[in-house]
Amino acid sequence: MYVSEIHVSGFRCFGPESPLTLKLRRGLNILVGPNDSGKTAAIDAPRFVLWTRGDDYLRLEPEDFHVKPDGSRVTELLIRCTFDQLTPDEEARFLEWCSNEAGTLRLHVCLRATLRKLVGGGESVIPLYRAGNNGDGLPLEGDLREYLKSTYLRPLRDAERELRSGRRSRLSRILGALPAMATQADPAQPGAPATLRDTMVQADTEVDANQAVQSVQSAVNTTYLDDLSFSGDPLNATLGLGAKGSFDHLLERLELYLNSPPGRTVRLARGLGYNNLLFMAAELLLLQSRPDQVPFLLIEEPEAHLHPQHQTLFMQVLEDRAAPVPEGEQGQQVQVLLSSHSPQLAASADLNAMVMIIGHKAYPLGKGHTKLEGDDYSFLRRFLDATKANLFFARGIVVVEGDAENLLLPAIAKKIDRPFAKHGVSIVNVGHRGLFRYSRILQRMDGTAMPVPVALIPDRDIPPDAAKALVGDRATEGEWEADKKAAHMENLLKHVGGAVKAFPSEQWTLEFDLARQPDCALIVHQAIQIAKGRAGKTSDQIAADAKTEVEAWQADEMKTADDIAVCIFEPLHKNQISKTVVAEQLAALIDDLPDGSEEFKAKLPAYVVNAIEYVTNSPVPAAPAQQTPPATEQAAEE
Repeated sequence: MYVSEIHVSGFRCFGPESPLTLKLRRGLNILVGPNDSGKTAAIDAPRFVLWTRGDDYLRLEPEDFHVKPDGSRVTELLIRCTFDQLTPDEEARFLEWCSNEAGTLRLHVCLRATLRKLVGGGESVIPLYRAGNNGDGLPLEGDLREYLKSTYLRPLRDAERELRSGRRSRLSRILGALPAMATQADPAQPGAPATLRDTMVQADTEVDANQAVQSVQSAVNTTYLDDLSFSGDPLNATLGLGAKGSFDHLLERLELYLNSPPGRTVRLARGLGYNNLLFMAAELLLLQSRPDQVPFLLIEEPEAHLHPQHQTLFMQVLEDRAAPVPEGEQGQQVQVLLSSHSPQLAASADLNAMVMIIGHKAYPLGKGHTKLEGDDYSFLRRFLDATKANLFFARGIVVVEGDAENLLLPAIAKKIDRPFAKHGVSIVNVGHRGLFRYSRILQRMDGTAMPVPVALIPDRDIPPDAAKALVGDRATEGEWEADKKAAHMENLLKHVGGAVKAFPSEQWTLEFDLARQPDCALIVHQAIQIAKGRAGKTSDQIAADAKTEVEAWQADEMKTADDIAVCIFEPLHKNQISKTVVAEQLAALIDDLPDGSEEFKAKLPAYVVNAIEYVTNSPVPAAPAQQTPPATEQAAEE
């Protein structure tokens, strides 16, 4: 069986009026989203109801009860874990605790807790663990509780300490639970290979016989313990390996460590990242090897201490271990619920396994939940890299189709006092308008709007009539037929929906539209000319020449804004200089402008300002399923 659903109400950020219902897959489940969205609470909830293996001591505190907007704290909470697909043995084991729902046995394990005021003014938490959909069934105790316990790996864990030898070490409990150790606790039968017990006893005997050991042991006994002993009650000590104790004590003397790199014979201390990989491997081995427990693994931030490439490798290994076990092979499928803030790890994962937690609500990204089409999932699995995966953690997203926008928009946003970093906005550069389907990740099939504003900024790609000599056979504004232009504009808006809005450029491209603005023409021309370079002239001299040229163009009454923009844009259109290099120069010039935010905002094309203000206005109100942005309407009218 596996955990198919986690329901949380009244626990931390999940209030009774907005409970969390998290549907889980049998294999891998990944929680992503911005900070303070509820991921940790979603991981902790099953820990409280199922308990965990290890040293974790869990007890509900008054602070775990949800605080309402008016500042009062709720007095009741419910956490429910639902198990589905019970095997016949599990159905027999949990029969009295199962619910028969339309002929299917399901196991609901609930924690209901009450917060009570004490006479002295304090508070007391009364927990109750029971089966049933509402926690109204029989209590679960003893072996049943042991069977259901989860394994939890905390963030920033000290993996080296966990793998070290010592009393009640985590490693000793992992080893003691592995089936391979079941025959090693007792002496071997005659003629059979020595067991671990035999090996340790033999080593202990040889240590006892060592002269140095005997000398130290004798000195302790005769010099000190004899004098400290009562008559008739002598104290004697033994210096040895302790193999005469229990098998658990023997296991506590073992440690698991990484070998030294090739060519090194001395054992070396390895880094936190490698030790974390080793520790997680040991836990996965235990989960896959124990048929007498539910293989449910909870991990917070597995990327801690891991190099980006190792994050990718770890995700591949985790997906393999969370996959169904091939028929005929030993082991069982591990179910994993992990939270992460790593774009690298998210980019390596299957989108079907991901759930975005935003504003304390869960948004599964699997098929049937988003507006992604079937082939989108395979496409995104190949091309969703770490630079694009930052969309899973942003408070606002700008999707652009080129490097120029990727460099320019943050500079513009900063200048108008809407810095993207301050507002948690990420830019996703998809490289081509056709790839705007990335935005469908954040569009829900049920029409609800996710609370993450997404601004698409595609190029309108219709040259003005003034550019006819520059574009040749390509149709310009006046040559477009009305129906074709309407279809073209509709195509620019086809990805709009929910919190996703489109802000097409007003004319051709972002750079051209900036050059059309009388107060921006100068810095665009300067950026292009500095990037292009002029023989024997410094950047300052080139900038001065560019200023003279723009002033001359603007003084010419025969030249329109489009004519001037064409003159400025020509080197870019003819690929005489890289758009990226120009964008770098233009961003630097924007930074150096003395303009205030409102002054510079007035110089910009309206759609650029609208897009930036949209993604930096948070929190975002829920939008209708299909909402056409004002900037898009304006562009369509043109």
